[in-house]
This record gives sequence, C-alpha cells and structure tokens, in this order.
Amino acid sequence: MPNQRIVVGYDGSPEARKAARWALDEAERSGAPVELVYAYEWPSYVPAAAMMPAAAVYPDAETDFAVADMLGRAVHNAEASHPGVRVWARIEHSTAAVALIQRGAGAGLLVLGGRRPTGVRAWLGSTSGSVSAHARCPVVVVRGEPRATDPVVVGVDREGPAAGQVLGFAFEQAAVRGVSLRAVHGWTPPDGRDMLCQANLAAVTAEQGRLEAMVAGWRQRFPSVAVSTEVVVGPPGEVLAQAAAGAQLVVAGARARRALRAVLRPSVGRHLLHRARCSVALVTGVSSKTFFPYG
Repeated sequence: MPNQRIVVGYDGSPEARKAARWALDEAERSGAPVELVYAYEWPSYVPAAAMMPAAAVYPDAETDFAVADMLGRAVHNAEASHPGVRVWARIEHSTAAVALIQRGAGAGLLVLGGRRPTGVRAWLGSTSGSVSAHARCPVVVVRGEPRATDPVVVGVDREGPAAGQVLGFAFEQAAVRGVSLRAVHGWTPPDGRDMLCQANLAAVTAEQGRLEAMVAGWRQRFPSVAVSTEVVVGPPGEVLAQAAAGAQLVVAGARARRALRAVLRPSVGRHLLHRARCSVALVTGVSSKTFFPYG
C-alpha cells in the first residue's frame, strides 16, 4: 500500500530525528509519503500558584516561529537526504498521544522515537504505550543503533488473522533488509507440572508443530528470508525481550487494553516497550489495513 502515508511523531529531539530517519528509509523502499506531526499542547490555565483559575496566555509569535522553523528545517533535511520521498510537516493542537492516534487512523504506519520508560513513567504508561494500545495501524518505536546485518525477531502468539498480520509484517521487514528472521513463541507450562514430564514434553512438540505450520505459508511467499522457529518455555513477554537482544527490530502483536488492566497485567507489547533495547514494532490486530508495501 505505497499510497498510505507514514506518520512520524516529531518534536526535534534526538529520538525524534532518529525516528524520522527510520521512517524515511522505510518510505524510500516502499514509495510511501512521510508526514511529520508536531503536537502543540498548551495548558488551559495558569499555574496552580495563581489565586483564581484563568486562561493561559497562548504562545506568542516568536514561539510559533520557532516551531515552524524547526519543522521547516526537518522537511528540508529530509528532502536532501531522501530526495525521492515526498515529505511534509503538520502541527496538531493536542497531546502527542491523541494527535498521533488521530493522524494514524488513515496511515499505513506510525513511527515514534523513544527511550525505554523508567520509574513512575513506566508504571503509568508513556506516549508510545498509549499510541500502540489505540492505533489502527502498526506502530514502530525506534531505539538503539543496530547493525545492518542484525536479524528481525517476531513473537508468535497464537493462530488467527492477528498472528498472520504480525508474521507478514515481520517477513516484510526481514526481506527488505536482507536479514534473517527468528520466529519465537513463549510457552508457559501449567502450574505444578515438571517441565520434563511426558505431558509437557509432548506439549512443547505440539507447540513447535503449530509454529512451523503458521510460518510455512510465509516461507513460500518470502523464499529469500532465512527463518528459524523456536518454542521457549517462559512468560511470552520475557521470552521475546530476551530473544530481541542483538536484533535490529522485534515485532509483536498489539491489543487495545483498558488502562487498569494494562497496569496490573502488562501485555507482551508493553513488556517489550519497557525491556527491549532495539526498535519495537507493534502490529494491531483490530484493523484490516496492514502495511505490506512490497508484496
């Protein structure tokens, strides 16, 4: 779907510039245009030290000029480094998460920069966590400085359309980069069972067979991609975070989750956003649009 734009959250920070480079490289391969989105949030009231609530003063012309200049330079640099990519900037008067979710509604891909959240921010959630939980297209959070030869890792949860979207995205990414793909499934045995008991050994063999069957169709579609499959005993999020060590991108499914449930029972995607050192791609299973621009 080369006409579906790639939306980048951009605020001029080093993380945002890294995300923009990732998105521009992706656009250069796929032919998609790139939209840089700056979220311009301004408080509704002056600080709490004031005796009475009052409307805050809107940024003056100098602030507006600084934002426009920053975005103008970003577009100019993008056109210089990736002359074949159509790129523009857009200002949204909203919070970053809301602006990106709204702009991503008709996009093929959302790209964000970001460090691994820590402390209170990790517990309450981050912009990347909020966007990935509600976006209608795949979300990539760009991190690290990978080597061009590093593999792509994909977490395979279960059979169904969502798993197919996740696998398809991962195969695409491995194919265009000319690297190998590791398909990993984390499996937790029932409580109270010895892992070496006959029932669990048979269950692992069965899980491996299901994983191979799910990957088989994609192997045929992408014969140039060297694929390995692996069932690892352990919590899926932790298994995938460990498998991502040394990868340039880890791909997993994303599901919309209520805030309290996400805090009490973090999803695999949320676990990766907290733990993975490489770039993370979270592919939603709620949209019929999947970013497969090369097939």
